[in-house]
Order: sequence, then structure tokens, then C-alpha cells
Amino acid sequence: MVPSRSATIAGLGLASVLAFVGVASAQSVPMGSVETASQLSPTIRAAITFIVDLVVGGILVAVAPRYTENSIAKIRDDPGGSFIWGLGIGIGGALLILALFLTVIGIIVAIPLGLALVILGVVGGAIATVLLGSILANPVSDRMPSLGLSLVIGALAAAILSVIPVVGALVMFIVDTIGLGIVSRELYRSWSS
Repeated sequence: MVPSRSATIAGLGLASVLAFVGVASAQSVPMGSVETASQLSPTIRAAITFIVDLVVGGILVAVAPRYTENSIAKIRDDPGGSFIWGLGIGIGGALLILALFLTVIGIIVAIPLGLALVILGVVGGAIATVLLGSILANPVSDRMPSLGLSLVIGALAAAILSVIPVVGALVMFIVDTIGLGIVSRELYRSWSS
């Protein structure tokens, strides 16, 4: 007998929460030292991730809901292409910025280029958060969830993944790279047409 959809979702949710609690409780926090970002307690890291994703994603959903929906639809059509674009822009952009820092004139170009790459990454990360939420919320309902619900679920999932050492970081790298890829690909297409 196959378990019902809601029982499966509830079981996966419970397993995720238990994994989060297990990872969080296994972390140690040094006493009496200045804490870096990697030394923050898992609960604080998760809370910061949740709030940042919620705020940045909320701005994107409020300002450009049609763009967000279209970007998610394009990612669903070609996730591999979006990932390749994101990987190319991320690695290529970082190498180009490093190469430009070798000359004085290059520094003048590298600073705005670096700022543009950060902005692309932030917008791509917000789209990735909404995408992650829509993927997780889709099995629960028969229709596509609203952008707001997808954003909240995606931010919660990103917060949980932020404290899972290897697997969480890998999943977020893939999702954020796909977000960067769709933003950069669409920007390139709008400039080239």
C-alpha cells in the first residue's frame, strides 16, 4: 500500500525538522571568543538566512511579480541551461574581476563589475528562494502556490539548509547558481535583442 500524499509530506517535514534539530544540537559554540559568521550558533545563522531571504525575496515579489513568475517558469523549462549560465557567470565574472585588479585602470572597471555581479547574485538568490519554495509547496496543493507562500516556504527551507554542513551547502549552491543563471541569461537576451 502506498502512503497518501499528505502523509508523505508530513513525514518528510518531520524528518527535515528532526535533521535540523540534530545538526543544530551537535554544533559547539566557543565561549569567550569573538564569533565569526561560521561560528555563529546554528539557530542564529538560520534566523539570519530566513530574514534576509524573506526581505530580499519580498521586495522582488512585490516589485516584479510577473518577472519572478516568468523566471521560475523558464527555470522549470530548462534548469540545466540556467545552471550552466549561472556557473559560467559566477566563475567567469570572478576570474575577470580578479584579472582586472592587476592594473590600476582595471580596478576602476572591476569595482562596478563586481557590484553588478553582486546585484545579479542577490536577485538570482531571491528568485532561487521563491523557486525552492514553489518546488516544495507544489506536492501539497494541486495548483501552483502563490509567490508569497513560495517565498515563505523557500526562506524556511533555505534557513534549514544553511545549518546542514555539506548537503545543505551543496543544495543551496545549486539552487542559487540556477537563480544567477536565469537572471544573467535573461539580461543577456534583453541586451542582445
